[in-house]
Amino acid sequence: MKRLYILFAVMLGLVLSHQASAQHAGHGARKTLEAPAWTKSPVLFSASGFSRKGASYQAYYMHAMEATAYASYDGETPEHLQAATQNVSLDDNGKLSLGIGADGGYYLVRVVGHGPEGEEAIATTLKYFSKPGPAPRDLLNAGRPGFEIAPAILPREHSRFRENETWPFRVRMDGAPVPGALVLLETSNGSKIEFKTDEQGFVDIVLPGDFADIPKDQWRHGRPPSSQFVLSVRDGALLATFNGDYSLDAFGNKNLWAGVGFAVLGMIAAVPLVRRRKQA
Repeated sequence: MKRLYILFAVMLGLVLSHQASAQHAGHGARKTLEAPAWTKSPVLFSASGFSRKGASYQAYYMHAMEATAYASYDGETPEHLQAATQNVSLDDNGKLSLGIGADGGYYLVRVVGHGPEGEEAIATTLKYFSKPGPAPRDLLNAGRPGFEIAPAILPREHSRFRENETWPFRVRMDGAPVPGALVLLETSNGSKIEFKTDEQGFVDIVLPGDFADIPKDQWRHGRPPSSQFVLSVRDGALLATFNGDYSLDAFGNKNLWAGVGFAVLGMIAAVPLVRRRKQA
């Protein structure tokens, strides 16, 4: 039976490895080139393919006036944050270009301007570069100027936001927590859900399981395409948003279970062979 268990473990490992490889191969494949119809909140969408040296974004539903990128850094003082801050080029049409510095890792990209109703708006998103860089802990905890919503923690490297998972975000004004703020979640799959920040400005966002069945001919590298979400929060004439991608949960890919099923069948089929060898 020991050999049987080893065989099962090897086959399951191959299935999981194939799934991880397919997920990695799909990074940066889908790019949005037009304003989304599912939201009217300010968003920053990628406008270029995968690159290890930089990225470009297009701002929608806002008059973009200033763009800034905050790189991951090691340190706790305002001087450390300032050293990790860089301006990025921004044209009159709201397209911005970001080039990485000496290190990769996570970059928090922000655009300041006016929202669709003329309110002061800050739109935020995140970009990960695979080139090694500092951990994002200090970047996420740093107090930045203005009204902002941003993640409190991030998915592990080579992972991502997923449906049916809970992720903490934080709403702050000039680095101070904003309690009791209403946060609206919208997804490109049609969901709209409202949440509320606690006394420390934190809010637990549950990404909905709202993926429909996607035909296999629309999959890329063995995986269905991801969807998009945006979080928006208002405080008087101020508007803050954060947008990103999310994917099927860990059990959403039926190919995984098909592979496990074949592995189990293979294990069952091997039982007579193992018994014969023992009898011999």
